[in-house]
Amino acid sequence: MIPEEVVEEEEEEDSFKDEGFHEERERPLIKEKEYKMKRTGLSLPVLPNPSDISSYLLSKVLTADDIKAAPSLLNSARGSAQLAEILHILQPIIYAVALSRSKDKRNWQPWVLGLSIEYAARQLRKDGLRTTSLEREQWAKRGWAMGWWTMRGAFYENVTKGLLHKTSEKLPSLVSGILDDYLYLWDGYYFSTSSN
Repeated sequence: MIPEEVVEEEEEEDSFKDEGFHEERERPLIKEKEYKMKRTGLSLPVLPNPSDISSYLLSKVLTADDIKAAPSLLNSARGSAQLAEILHILQPIIYAVALSRSKDKRNWQPWVLGLSIEYAARQLRKDGLRTTSLEREQWAKRGWAMGWWTMRGAFYENVTKGLLHKTSEKLPSLVSGILDDYLYLWDGYYFSTSSN
């Protein structure tokens, strides 16, 4: 064979490869195993096969079948549970109307009315049999929010305000300065969303 002819044959093979006519050699299948780290003993996950990235990505994506419809996330409220939700929604309105009709900030009537409506809603809801974790979480937040009633209306004016002012006088000046700033806001402004 003449050396020039060998070069021509190799060039022909290269031209076929460039046009996509070459055969792909199959890589031997390597058994994938997790890598275990020496110091911590934790295992790293197996990396996806580079030739099959699409199926790996699709396994990590939520599809329409994975997403629940809104009505299936919560139980439908019926009977006393429905009444409890209605009371919880109307409670701030009823409290605000009662507060506007009362001219005296120290009057206990609006405060007792608002707190009793919220407590009644809570007691009515306890009768519900099945609740989802989302509902339990919401009712737990509502339970903790009942603590804001100590900073509202007559309870604040008659009890909490005096207690906070006395505490402010006994604290070091840096801390009492911060507390006094908040007392000014609590005394001068009404926060209608403090419990909702």
